[in-house]
Amino acid sequence: MAQRVTIFFWCWLVLGPGVLIGVVPWWLAHQVGASPAWQGTIRQWIGVWVILNGCGLSAWCASMLIRYGNGTPLPLDPPKRLVIAGPYRFVRNPMALGFFVLLFGQALLYRSWLVCGYLLVLAAGLHLYLLKIEEPELATRFGPAYKEYRRRVPRWLPRPPQ
Repeated sequence: MAQRVTIFFWCWLVLGPGVLIGVVPWWLAHQVGASPAWQGTIRQWIGVWVILNGCGLSAWCASMLIRYGNGTPLPLDPPKRLVIAGPYRFVRNPMALGFFVLLFGQALLYRSWLVCGYLLVLAAGLHLYLLKIEEPELATRFGPAYKEYRRRVPRWLPRPPQ
């Protein structure tokens, strides 16, 4: 378990999203004459609050996959069991939703429309990936249980479980 968490931490949390939701938005915010410096505006404080919520949601989801799924979000060590607890009861992709919330918070923090555009491009790309690759693979791996889960739980917009 400890080795799984270590691999997950370095590959998934640091290298992948660390670049996609850390370095790239920061770099984008410094382009096109933006002024991303901290000024303590209400928008920036709200951005920090939104970022923390996005981080919390994503971390909660990752912990659910490790603890209850007996795997990680990494394709090299995917969950062995279908996780339909916690935030997964309300939406099928809560970890990605957490990343999107985090990116929106960065757009507020940096006061950057370019980061908002980046968020939309990532969201569109992930949506296509889910439709074409991940969902068919999950249907194969988990069979009827996943098909029932997919029928009951929406992909993006959370709603109370049925």
